[in-house]
Amino acid sequence: MYKVKVTIILMCILTSLSAQNKKLKVWLDAPLECIQEDYKLVFHDEFDGERLDTSKWYTYYPYGPKTKLDSCGFCRTHTSVNIYRDENCIVQDGKLLVKSDKEKGEWFGKSYDYTSGIINSKQTFNTYGKYEIKCKLPKGKQQWPAFWVFGWNTEIDIFEFICRGPSKPEFSIHNWLTPVCPDRKRAESGAPCYSSRSGIVDFGIDFSADFHTFTLEYEPQMIKYYIDGIMIRYVPKYYDLKGRPINTCKIPAGEYLADPAFPNYGEPVMVIAGESICRKHKEKKPIFPNFMEIDYIRVFQKVIQDGLKPLVFNKLP
Repeated sequence: MYKVKVTIILMCILTSLSAQNKKLKVWLDAPLECIQEDYKLVFHDEFDGERLDTSKWYTYYPYGPKTKLDSCGFCRTHTSVNIYRDENCIVQDGKLLVKSDKEKGEWFGKSYDYTSGIINSKQTFNTYGKYEIKCKLPKGKQQWPAFWVFGWNTEIDIFEFICRGPSKPEFSIHNWLTPVCPDRKRAESGAPCYSSRSGIVDFGIDFSADFHTFTLEYEPQMIKYYIDGIMIRYVPKYYDLKGRPINTCKIPAGEYLADPAFPNYGEPVMVIAGESICRKHKEKKPIFPNFMEIDYIRVFQKVIQDGLKPLVFNKLP
């Protein structure tokens, strides 16, 4: 029943993606092909220890000065509602429990009504690869659990459940530096251009009732989303000149349309998971404390990265 429901939803999603963004004309000098090698595991955490492995993870956004990476207002906040605390990331019984709670906190002179947790990988990765998490989501509509990769100009949200409850994930890609400005006023002002693509799907499945696997495969021509091994969304980079998506592995040289929201290759990205609290939600009886439970996080690559430079965190926006 579950596979049938996902398959029907997939048909609806795949027919709704091609008209969202203005495309950019590009010329391919040489044909493109998919990377034929098998995926190799390059990073993982099974959360089997007694505490979080801090050699692998920050428990904040490391955007502060090099001497104190969490020393910035945004470093331990995401919304204006909660702060991220180290003690809200609890390793227990082979899982990471990311706790959110209604309790006061203070950061950079501001008071917050809630606390929560986040993990941000210290290792960075070339964008191409497979990123996977097995987790059980928190209950209720007051939570904002998410799993994503993030770099200088690239963000791929493998999932976000933004204040809609644990059955309606949002899947997004963002290119924070693109040659196309969908917003004319932004272009005329001289502000940096960005382009995004997202979709919200109601699967009718309570992802807080049990563990599920969420996977992203990112290759040169295509981004694919999976839940429990079933592909539920794809985002192509290239389209023919009539605007039809190209979903083949081999693309001949020639002129095409390209999606400006498709992320940039070559920059390092970090893997991030955690949850925030929604300022506005429709939960009549918010549940606290609440937990996002993570069984594992794994990263695979076909071509093992070589000489990848780490992010200069204090230069990130």
